[in-house]
Amino acid sequence: MKRTRREALETRAQILKAAEQVFVERGVSRASLAEIAGMAGVTRGAVYWHFKDKMALLETLFEDASLADDPFVMSWSEGERDPLGHLERKLAGLLATVLSAGPSRSLYSIMLMHCEMSTETEWIWSRLHAIWRCAEHQMARALRAAIAHNQLSAELDPYLAATFIHSTVTGLIIRSLREPPLAATKAVARLIASQILSGIKGSAR
Repeated sequence: MKRTRREALETRAQILKAAEQVFVERGVSRASLAEIAGMAGVTRGAVYWHFKDKMALLETLFEDASLADDPFVMSWSEGERDPLGHLERKLAGLLATVLSAGPSRSLYSIMLMHCEMSTETEWIWSRLHAIWRCAEHQMARALRAAIAHNQLSAELDPYLAATFIHSTVTGLIIRSLREPPLAATKAVARLIASQILSGIKGSAR
């Protein structure tokens, strides 16, 4: 029984690894369960035994990696004494994770570059848009706190600024996914986060 369970877990892992590769190479809409099964070296029946469909595979990839649909969803505490510094550190940390040559890079590549708009993926895009708004609202909360702490001008529109920040870092990630992983990603991410927030400070003068 233990061996059977271990074999089932190994098969599941093979299928997920194959799905990730096929999604990157073919795109989510064009990928088929037959291709994923072939890449994993299992039957289509084995794929269906573990996963209902392609969308379940995609969702499980993110769940198993403990990744949010959007890399810039961040926690926020209203009691933070240095809200702008907190936001900068959070942005830098999240950027470094995605820019580095790790599993998150591949998975966000699937979501941002290989998940075509279609009837099949419509629910994913609806969920993505909702989580993007969530990330922007969290950034706006940090910016409002920064205004209250006199770290930013009261003339700044927190939500517009948060939308700008989120759009900028998302665009940077999409561009970086088309290129080899950056060296010294932590230092680069800190510099990017610092420059973005410096631009926010200057824009409200």
